[in-house]
Amino acid sequence: MKRRYPALTPARRPSTRRVSSVLAGVALAVVTTGCQVNSPVQTNTPYVPADGVPADVGQLAVRDLALVGDGTGTVVISGSAINLGEQDMTVQIAPQADPNATSAPTGSEVQLGPREQVNLAGKGLQLTDVKTKPGGLVPVTITSSTGGTTVVKVPVLTASGYYATVTPAPTGS
Repeated sequence: MKRRYPALTPARRPSTRRVSSVLAGVALAVVTTGCQVNSPVQTNTPYVPADGVPADVGQLAVRDLALVGDGTGTVVISGSAINLGEQDMTVQIAPQADPNATSAPTGSEVQLGPREQVNLAGKGLQLTDVKTKPGGLVPVTITSSTGGTTVVKVPVLTASGYYATVTPAPTGS
């Protein structure tokens, strides 16, 4: 006895459009899977999301440290200083000493109580005789009375944009 199979009707036959769509999707998935291999996830790369730089000295945390000025001498110290400890501390920020200089540079000081945070620009802290133009880096020494000293390279920024109000205090003439 001969078996008879029913003929495929258009309703039962897979459409070429559907097959093409599935193959295109598979091809796209295969092609794009290699993108992650060549492009690392950016959130895994540490960076400072600020204009200034961070520094830690013992129980002192300095964040977004920048110098605001035009490179003609006096700059304002901008950023935040946070005392993470339980005792008072004195923080000094000064340009790094030049080994060829005859005198040590003077800096600015601020007192911090336990767990206190201060806006350095709001305290009027300044450095004098900074001749680095905006865009440059100045080595700055940060000293905490409770935790030692560190040196960081701090950017010099212009007094424009949101730094427009951060200007040196007027000098008596």
